[in-house]
Amino acid sequence: MKKSLLLLTMASLFSLGTAANASNAAVNIAYPINGGTFTNYFSSSFTTTCPGGSYSVAWYLDGVLTGNASFYDTASVNFAQKLPTGWHSLQVISSCGQDTVKFYVLER
Repeated sequence: MKKSLLLLTMASLFSLGTAANASNAAVNIAYPINGGTFTNYFSSSFTTTCPGGSYSVAWYLDGVLTGNASFYDTASVNFAQKLPTGWHSLQVISSCGQDTVKFYVLER
């Protein structure tokens, strides 16, 4: 009985560890929020994390390359841009994943 309880406990701990690891996205756009409305002087923030090694990341506003960088393990990027009124998209593509958000800009 004690052995089976110990095995069950260990199995549940390992399964929790796997679920927690699976929730860490390779690319996480923190801002702008998908579907949000912002002023035309907007700022953006995102991170990308890849398992140890040399990687690259590129980000696109409305499909146009806006910036890129090389990194080892983790890159955190913040930038500000003035955009015209309307719908826009930010796409981040790194060596180990990607993310895209769409947002609306109001003129200030």
